[in-house]
Amino acid sequence: MAAWHEMTGLQLGEAIADGSIDPVELATFFLDRIVAEDPGKRIFIRMDPQRTQAEAEAAQARRRAGLRRGPLDGVPVSWKDLADVAGVETTMATRALKGRVPKTDALLLSRATHAGTVFLGKTNMTEFAFSGLGINTTHETPANACDTEVERIPGGSSSGAGVAVARGLGPIAIGSDTGGSVRIPASLNGITGLKTTIGALPLDGVLPLSPLLDTIGPLTADVGDAAAMWSVLAGRPMADLSGVDLKGRLFVAVADSLWSDVDPGVDRACRAAAAKLEAAGAAVEWHDVPELAESMEAMISMGGLVTTDAWSCWSDLIDNAPDAIFPPMLPRFRSGTKQAGHDLLRLMRRLEEISADLHRKLAGCDAMIAPTVPISPPAIADLIDDLDAYTRTNVMTLRNTTPGNLTKLCALSVPCGPDDLGLPAGLMLMQRPQQEEALLRLGKAVETALI
Repeated sequence: MAAWHEMTGLQLGEAIADGSIDPVELATFFLDRIVAEDPGKRIFIRMDPQRTQAEAEAAQARRRAGLRRGPLDGVPVSWKDLADVAGVETTMATRALKGRVPKTDALLLSRATHAGTVFLGKTNMTEFAFSGLGINTTHETPANACDTEVERIPGGSSSGAGVAVARGLGPIAIGSDTGGSVRIPASLNGITGLKTTIGALPLDGVLPLSPLLDTIGPLTADVGDAAAMWSVLAGRPMADLSGVDLKGRLFVAVADSLWSDVDPGVDRACRAAAAKLEAAGAAVEWHDVPELAESMEAMISMGGLVTTDAWSCWSDLIDNAPDAIFPPMLPRFRSGTKQAGHDLLRLMRRLEEISADLHRKLAGCDAMIAPTVPISPPAIADLIDDLDAYTRTNVMTLRNTTPGNLTKLCALSVPCGPDDLGLPAGLMLMQRPQQEEALLRLGKAVETALI
């Protein structure tokens, strides 16, 4: 048997089922590993060992009684610090919400607990989930898991989630994605991330960045775990990932907006991945997909949807405690004051039109593909005190993922090979709304072709 921290969630679940791993010992193993590997609490910012122990003991009792609730019963899962956990401070990793302790769990955490998963802890994130870089000066920034010499950005805003899975501090992490915040850290840390359809999962008990665009999704070691956790969160049977191949599949590589100005190493890795898909029997056609660029252009010309939505949620708090916010975020928040209500409605109507056109096109292919993140991750030190560099890099980091949020797609990022720095690049698969099961089945075949 492999070392426990090198096993996927499904592998751990299978070992629990056959009795070769005890859920209590497994929970203790990961709690001890987190303490040893993350002494500065840069990855996990809050724990509840008593809850973890109690849930692991319950999983142990169910296994002994032959009453396991599913393939992830007894498997530890971490949660981004915007999902309410009863009795545990939940602050979106910002000092502005210090002392906020919810009385009840987020609905999705309740679902996961009912399915038998074990709460492992709360992972770090960008303050308010408002950046794709993962930088956080309140709890310090968790360094990218894939460079042991230079502390590079982990990607955000689900920074701790991505680093935790990549460093073997738990097999599955739950993040959120408003403009790319699951897919970006998944890509930069060499793991898998599923961006779910807007509205597919309930957000009760999840602190918002943009209620219009917020989604919840898993970050995992592989597509199988993403499918298993999606089924838990959605309350659906797990998709059958067996027997899927790429013969006869059609992928549209987004030749214009998402494949322009890509770092050479990332470009080579993603083009090599596309060639592997062709070698596995798929067709890859390169086409412009203007709707993706049009969605971004509409948001820029008509005012920022996310900034307006975020300001409506947090303006009072920010006005009362501006010194508690990471300074580069304040201008972005305050830009949300500039959009009038009628402009927001115009923007939303325009995005609906663009989305409808794009969804019709997507019906003719199995998925669109593009680099998840068009750049290699820079050093944290190069950005943290340079507002211009921070802003430029944040824009580029979010550039390829945000159009999928604006056009209501579901998407999956899978690792596809090293860039010129030897760091992982991610290949993003995009499909119409509510196609998660089909996307995960396709993603499993893609993953197999890329290994």
